[in-house]
Amino acid sequence: MLKAHRFCCRVASILLAVLLLVEPLAVWAEETNEAPVTHIAKSTVALKVRRAPSKSSTGSDSIPRGSYVYIIEYGDMWCRVRTDRTEGYILTQYLTDIIAQTDVPQKAEEEEKPAGPTGELMPGFTTNESNFRQGYQAHALNVANIYAEPNVSSRIEATVPTYNQVIVSEVSGDWSLVCYKGRHYGYMLNSSLFKWDRIDPYAGEIPGLDIWPYLAFVNKSVTLYDLKTNEELVTVNPGSAICVGEPDEFGRYPLPYHRTTSYLKEEDIAWKIPTANWQDAQSGDLLSVMTTFYPVGVSTLQYQGRCWNIRLASTRITGSILQPGQDYNQYKVIGPYKKSTGYKEAPIMSDDALTGFGGGTCQVNTTFYIATVQLPLLVTHRKVHANVGMYYAQQGFDAAVGGGDINLTMVNTLPYAIRYQMFLSDGVLTCCIFRV
Repeated sequence: MLKAHRFCCRVASILLAVLLLVEPLAVWAEETNEAPVTHIAKSTVALKVRRAPSKSSTGSDSIPRGSYVYIIEYGDMWCRVRTDRTEGYILTQYLTDIIAQTDVPQKAEEEEKPAGPTGELMPGFTTNESNFRQGYQAHALNVANIYAEPNVSSRIEATVPTYNQVIVSEVSGDWSLVCYKGRHYGYMLNSSLFKWDRIDPYAGEIPGLDIWPYLAFVNKSVTLYDLKTNEELVTVNPGSAICVGEPDEFGRYPLPYHRTTSYLKEEDIAWKIPTANWQDAQSGDLLSVMTTFYPVGVSTLQYQGRCWNIRLASTRITGSILQPGQDYNQYKVIGPYKKSTGYKEAPIMSDDALTGFGGGTCQVNTTFYIATVQLPLLVTHRKVHANVGMYYAQQGFDAAVGGGDINLTMVNTLPYAIRYQMFLSDGVLTCCIFRV
């Protein structure tokens, strides 16, 4: 009897241990449908995401300090949250800046017929969930909502965390029809998205990308001023080739300078070449143009090296001809970035070093990239300099080069051959694309 009693106790202990192990998994799997985000907050410490609302429960993920937290069940002591990997529980006391998503529907409303892309076509849009097409890929600039309709007062279908990718079907006005994680369809404000690239080269213009209609040649030394503040920016020399837009009512031709806008006056321009519509272009026509600016006259060897590298990489790109359907690999054209290939040491963006051979080639590649995406040319691979970008281009429109997959590749998806031409003049770097 004693032995039987001990055996029963041992079995009971084992069963209890199994139940304790299975219970968190049951909690984790209890919902088969993804619950809506009810609150958004920030973590004040590094948080362990636990499988059950208990300090003794094992962790399934972690949330770094200062990160956004997406809450699907809010409680005074514990919150159930969703991460990119899992769902679980965190302590409420370590959250701050808690914002309720008041537009999230209650469970009683879940049975209603959904609005938005699964129903009628929204004004200005030709696609919905049923005929959704992959036009672009883009990323959330900050935490952003997907709405059932192109209206911020409509129901929130999902919340996209910062820097997460969505697929865009089409763009109309200030809105995009998107799909997130292959199952959340709805509308996002274009202003909430950045780091765009086309999946379909003929999807249309990329939101936020300026198209520059002229290549202008400067006829004298000219000081450039900020178009809005009239702050002095830089002086450019005669012969500089710069992209410009249509003149305003004061005769000022706008042009990009870093992340602001400057201008040239009519009397500053020797002559200008208009870009041709790619569909109507003839042999020799200018198709697109982009300009960025880089510092010159800096006496340090590193910045002298950067200017050298910009000129060397630009020289290697100039004259590149792509036939229809031909691939282009930037590393194969201007790399490898070594002393033995002619590059000098200069400042670089790296976690491991402040300088390296080839510093400055990223600006050449960025200028090349922006000229490229003004046309229906397909960029098949691009890397950015983290998510803040670089000072010489609008956020999300930079393109890095370096080792491994830090590269840019593209294919000529136009029905004719094109040629790349780089112009340099005392800190002014311009990339042009011509029809051959």
